[in-house]
Amino acid sequence: MRIQLALFASLSQYLPETGNGNRLSAHAQMIDLPDGLTVGQVIVHLALPDEPRIVFVNNRHAPDEHVLQDGERLAIFPPVAGG
Repeated sequence: MRIQLALFASLSQYLPETGNGNRLSAHAQMIDLPDGLTVGQVIVHLALPDEPRIVFVNNRHAPDEHVLQDGERLAIFPPVAGG
């Protein structure tokens, strides 16, 4: 399956280097993954740090158990704090 992956702030350094023109922006690119992966499996595959995160699939909050489908957009944010 092919999904759009967006990693924001400090997580953007974990975007895979594909080198084939799949980069959409500084924080997003198209990636190919095996069918049937969950959000949690993608997080492990990308070796993201084990820390709190906010996850959206197609602009809606999604749990780690969500099974991704071809064409979906997965966006992951680190927690944000402000004052």
